[in-house]
Amino acid sequence: MKKFYGFFDNGKYKVGCNGGTIYVYDQNENELAKFKGFSSVYKGAFRPGTNVFVAKSIADHLLVFDLDKLSLVKKIKFSRVGGTQDEGFAFSSTGDLFYNIEKPVISYRTQLTIYDGSTFEKVAECLNDDENMVLQHVEAQEDGIYLFGYVKARSILDCYSFAAKLSDYKLTDIRKIKSHAYDVPVIWDSWFHDTDYRYLLDYKNWELHGFSEKEAQSHECLMLKPEPPKVSIKKIWELNA
Repeated sequence: MKKFYGFFDNGKYKVGCNGGTIYVYDQNENELAKFKGFSSVYKGAFRPGTNVFVAKSIADHLLVFDLDKLSLVKKIKFSRVGGTQDEGFAFSSTGDLFYNIEKPVISYRTQLTIYDGSTFEKVAECLNDDENMVLQHVEAQEDGIYLFGYVKARSILDCYSFAAKLSDYKLTDIRKIKSHAYDVPVIWDSWFHDTDYRYLLDYKNWELHGFSEKEAQSHECLMLKPEPPKVSIKKIWELNA
């Protein structure tokens, strides 16, 4: 549906997110339920193989819905510092775990929090010991978990973007993003020029909005071609071997 920035379809249910309200539809787009009273909710994901839907608010919480029961079953507040919580999240390929990038304590320090994919109880927190490393998106593949973001430095010339794998709650094989396989318009971040970082960032944001048409219109580099090319963190990681 064109009116939603976030729109998701798992073959049985369709979910539209417009910020304050979440709408649930059947496959014929008949409205089944409407959940109100939220703030800045546009991104979400279905747990693989189920009708459980998780939405993430920019404000600081996760919302877990059981669409077969048309009910909100859990609300998780994961930050006490406020500010924008715009980072990514992903279910594992089997849906047994849920990975969420959070800023729970300090507005400029990210961490990866891992939840049980069924109960959404917290399993672990990691990657929170370096305030200069900013995590932005996480991705589940059959061979593991990939993350990307950037590293801050005093000199802008020393800043760099990266893609890496997660192993034993640590980043391994961290690769600086230097490839430029995906065309992007000129951008103000001089230290990202001629790299695939900007396209990957916009594409992953678009993915978490359910590849909605309305969200694509917010990103210039996604509108350069009739069909924006698919990309993944793993792909960029491989390109920068």
